[in-house]
Amino acid sequence: MDESTSSRDMPRLPGHLRAPTLHAGFWRRVVAYIIDWFIMMPVLFAMELFWVFRPMMALARGSDAPLPAGHILLFYLLAILIPWLYYAICEASKWQATPGKLALGLRVTDEYGHRIGFGRATGRFFGMFVSGLIMDVGYMMAGFTAKKQGLHDMMAGCCVVRKDALAMFEQGTLPEGSGAPSGGMPGWAIALIIVAAGFLLVIPIIAIMAAIAIPAYQNYLVRAQVAEGVTLSYTARDAVTQYIASHGSMPGDNAAAGLSDPDAITGKYVSSVAIRDGQVVVTFGDTAESTIRGEHLIMVPQGDMSALHWQCRSPDIEVEYLPQSCRE
Repeated sequence: MDESTSSRDMPRLPGHLRAPTLHAGFWRRVVAYIIDWFIMMPVLFAMELFWVFRPMMALARGSDAPLPAGHILLFYLLAILIPWLYYAICEASKWQATPGKLALGLRVTDEYGHRIGFGRATGRFFGMFVSGLIMDVGYMMAGFTAKKQGLHDMMAGCCVVRKDALAMFEQGTLPEGSGAPSGGMPGWAIALIIVAAGFLLVIPIIAIMAAIAIPAYQNYLVRAQVAEGVTLSYTARDAVTQYIASHGSMPGDNAAAGLSDPDAITGKYVSSVAIRDGQVVVTFGDTAESTIRGEHLIMVPQGDMSALHWQCRSPDIEVEYLPQSCRE
């Protein structure tokens, strides 16, 4: 029976007080949602990993490749499109339910117990955003409203019912005022099982993301600290350039170039900036990450005053931590 069937063929679905076995309870719906989430999650996670997470981590590691804004936008569009089609197509189909609801014997109907169409299913899906935006109160309403409806169910004129009880309602044999159906596992027990199984799936995924994100974030921190050394070298480089212009030779040390002692030129992570025979040597101190602590960044003047440029290199810092200009 579909949504186009006349409402005169069947009375409205009774409320929970009159038919306690008909409407799906809050926890049973939560379990169905969790099952559906685990079905969609691998697809969405894979897209996020390759289109969003991986390029952002590459950027944090110093890649010069531009952030693929098109891929990121496409991911967010698909993150809405895929769940929408998943819910709307399944609930408007002859199943009248998503796989999660099917697993728990639930069906989505209109307020007369009829099969809903794609348009109504679409309205119900986007109504979920409203239910979530009000601190999930819209979802919680399924625990205490007359027909166990969430706000999105009410907006779309839908009910979530138990398949067997719906069949009895259609046949006019649904008992009124009875307790919960006998047999089967209670909803709260199913919820505990699904949540426990969810942890077994979520923990490895979190571990994988952490294994990727933590090293990338550490690399980002180190590169930011190295960048401080590059910035602090500019004053010394300017002093060397002026000395060469005035004397035609390289200054031997900071004093010759008119700078403070090396230990007096410091930063949050830099312990000294020294001039040694025209070269600017930046040393990283104890507050820097262990991978660059005590290591050096060297700026070497090249050419003459008509075409003076600086070569950046390091004898002891790994290339992946250096700015791109210091890698060539």
